[in-house]
Amino acid sequence: MKKTNTEYKKYRIYGIVGLVGVFLMGALVGFILNGSDRVNHSIMTQEQCERLTDKMSYAINNNNYEEIGQLNKIYSENCLGRDFYKSKTEPKVEEKSPKTICGKIEYVLLAQLLCREEGTEKCMDAWSHIHNAQVYANLSERGCAEHSEEYKELARQELAIARALNDDNIRDEEETTEIVETYKRIQMQAEAERMIEKAKKLTNPAIDFIIQLEKIINED
Repeated sequence: MKKTNTEYKKYRIYGIVGLVGVFLMGALVGFILNGSDRVNHSIMTQEQCERLTDKMSYAINNNNYEEIGQLNKIYSENCLGRDFYKSKTEPKVEEKSPKTICGKIEYVLLAQLLCREEGTEKCMDAWSHIHNAQVYANLSERGCAEHSEEYKELARQELAIARALNDDNIRDEEETTEIVETYKRIQMQAEAERMIEKAKKLTNPAIDFIIQLEKIINED
């Protein structure tokens, strides 16, 4: 049976509308991936919101405060408070999204902790605990003010474990320097000075190393 001219026109219109729809969707995705703040949040996907979080993490680590502000605006307008489904059959996963800049900073930095899933007690080397202490020191300075003392205490605990694991091996200059720097950041200068005095008692201590440690605790 032959199609009438009216039917041909109808199918042609449907085809054109479909192509326009595909074009607009592609343009919208392009805006999202390039950080546009004019995105319709009802279309923005979970993956795209996670990309924004990754970009924010990079900006925070590089102290790019202008970019942090821009990404926060995009995140707040398009992702904040939204619930995503992994699939139609899986139950909804409810997560409390941080609502403040300091809360977002904490969220990103806490993800850098090692042995997080198993618990920090599963970290069996000193370096892992030194790393975690540095993360907590960073959190005490850049996270929410009301959590600062709690993070300092967690940093102290991590340093205590690290020192126990390496048996205060002052000859390991890299680890000792990182421990002294972290003590300085969490306002435990007396403990840092005790480590330096211990280093001075070594047989033939490296003078440059001692000078470097003293510079750390004496600089503002």
